[in-house]
Amino acid sequence: MNNKNLKLPAHVRILRALMEEANLKESELARQVNLPQTTINRLLLGGTSDPRANTLKPIADFFGVTIGQLCGFEPLNAQRITGATNPIERSCWHTIPIIQWDNVKSWLFDKKKITPYNHAKWVTTERQLSHDAFALHSLAFMEPRFRKSSILIIDPKAKYKDGHFIIIGLEGPSPTVRKILIDGAEVWLKAFDQNQLAVKLNKKHMIYGVIVESRIDTYHV
Repeated sequence: MNNKNLKLPAHVRILRALMEEANLKESELARQVNLPQTTINRLLLGGTSDPRANTLKPIADFFGVTIGQLCGFEPLNAQRITGATNPIERSCWHTIPIIQWDNVKSWLFDKKKITPYNHAKWVTTERQLSHDAFALHSLAFMEPRFRKSSILIIDPKAKYKDGHFIIIGLEGPSPTVRKILIDGAEVWLKAFDQNQLAVKLNKKHMIYGVIVESRIDTYHV
């Protein structure tokens, strides 16, 4: 973070970071939280040093944080999904298919063939996703990080960051999941098994997407 940003009020820095994570413009945020765009603009420019709670509350709710977290009084939840939002406009919601792990590799070629008429399992999410997004059911080896019967929402167009989980093709016939660990210019892949050594990411590895959300599938609990 540059020195200029450090001089900004905490709520400005945190709001800018949350919007950047969600790839959100001030006009869309204003529409979602039902506030004038001029109000959002003043917040982002630091023109409001002590914003009112009734201004911060809808913004905090939208990003799934508390007012204290938005203002920097409390740390953000370490377990939160980066970039998570809770859109109010239903037109922003996405319905995506839950596919089989064996179909991940061919997903980008097969996605146009999948419709509500020939595919039974779908999930609705409030996240902003690319048109290539898909969902998977979690596997047993992912516990306890991902609880049994979780639905994992994956976006092939999302950019991974340190600590993210990705769907990746390694040596086995089927894709698997690894945690991203960034160390300087190097990117490492950490397995769920703590006894398994991390593997350095290279050009031979095929990344199929980033896990951007997980939720419990109540029908399978």
